[in-house]
Amino acid sequence: MDDAMATTASRASRFELAPPRRFILPAILLLLSERPGYGYGLLPCLEEFRFGHVDRPAVYRALIQLEQDGLVEASSQSPTAGQARRLYRVTPLGERVLRVWMGVVKEEHDHLGQVLRRYQATGTTDAVLAEVEGGWSAALGSSWSAVSSTSAARRRLMPVAPDTMASLAQLGECAAAAGADADRAEVALPRRFRLLPDRSVVLIEVRSTVGPLTFGAIGVSGSVEAAIVDGVPSADESARAHLEIDVARLSSGNNLYDAELHRRIDARRFPTATVELCECAQSGPGSRYRLEGEVTFHGVTRVAQGSVTVEAASDRRLVITGEQVLDIRDFEIPSPTVLMFRIYPDVRVRLHVEADQDEADLDAFHPDEIRRLEVDMEESP
Repeated sequence: MDDAMATTASRASRFELAPPRRFILPAILLLLSERPGYGYGLLPCLEEFRFGHVDRPAVYRALIQLEQDGLVEASSQSPTAGQARRLYRVTPLGERVLRVWMGVVKEEHDHLGQVLRRYQATGTTDAVLAEVEGGWSAALGSSWSAVSSTSAARRRLMPVAPDTMASLAQLGECAAAAGADADRAEVALPRRFRLLPDRSVVLIEVRSTVGPLTFGAIGVSGSVEAAIVDGVPSADESARAHLEIDVARLSSGNNLYDAELHRRIDARRFPTATVELCECAQSGPGSRYRLEGEVTFHGVTRVAQGSVTVEAASDRRLVITGEQVLDIRDFEIPSPTVLMFRIYPDVRVRLHVEADQDEADLDAFHPDEIRRLEVDMEESP
């Protein structure tokens, strides 16, 4: 979250970053258990916890309280000039109390993790974006299954049967859904929708011998072309899409894992993954559609199939989501070993993008459709 957005959110919600209640006490015990220190030297170390503002008087009040409780002890150090300094160290009782405090911290961590998981389960665009921005995978230890289940959340990403372990197929953007009036066929001109990079995200979930990892990237770009009938995207021959992903943006929140991933996929040499949608057809009732297109990743192009769901968030915005399990070996990427543990080749790719209609782009209207519309208007009474 950038500074401007954080400031706006803070003002709107009255949120303020602050340390948990009495957190300064176990934090000081922790620092002094690492090494003895002076009161003034603890302040910058406490700020490294990034729990908000902590001033010097608060530090000294906490040290006095800890000393009175027998959790720390102080010894006077003779300075070369000025007043004597007090060097603080943890007592054996303080070590035992710190152990209890760490249990409390762990419990609080688990409770906050439940809050994050509930927010994650809403499946909203902002929840997916927050998951990528925060690198939640390492903190939450998200579960992974090669055969994912459909979430009940309204806008949760839909599963795709892995009958084609080809590629990022579901990344294909399809405007889909049909809905013509049975008594009268309506002429629909293709419209072009531009992806909103700050609202479009891809998540790549992998399995490893040490547990699941998730790499995410915000900033998916591209365009979708589709005819719109009665305010609903239509799956017909006019549906086309082009999607681009900056693979260098893929991040797990762990710099070591990220560096190894970028090295394995040769992100410098092949910085962009692309999808070209060729065909789109309705796949059962509702807003789910089958796609076919070409995916280029790691310099290798493959024909692939996949599935997405499409929602019309408004008359001029599409929300497209999908997921699929694929095999990275199809793109000539060997199953990588990161920091001495193995990552398995089957990965799950999740996509959530939003696109707004680009009315200024007249090229989105095909000449033959314009001629058809002109003929209909001439024949109308």
